[in-house]
Amino acid sequence: MTSDIGDARIRIPDQIKRGELITVNAIISHPMDTGFFRTAEGDPIPAYFIKDVVVTYGNQEVARFEWTSGVSRDPVVSFTLKVDKEAPLTMVWTDNKGAVFKQSINVAFVSA
Repeated sequence: MTSDIGDARIRIPDQIKRGELITVNAIISHPMDTGFFRTAEGDPIPAYFIKDVVVTYGNQEVARFEWTSGVSRDPVVSFTLKVDKEAPLTMVWTDNKGAVFKQSINVAFVSA
């Protein structure tokens, strides 16, 4: 992903039926620096990483991930979700410098 820090994308299937188990995929643009590397001049690059991810569906928290600096650059989250209502699916990423990134997508069912 070649975009700005914090750019996020959530992907869900195009056609969803009530009660279905879907796969949710999300990616966020972030350098995820471990703190173990140095610049070409030898200066340390400070740790800079996403420390947690909270996923809500409607007003209910459905997943929470706690990360460390060991997660790769531009991390991807993938999980399954049983969809029983039309509601927003929201992901909030917080990094170790206090920045908060948020992305939502609406879960809507296909007409029968």
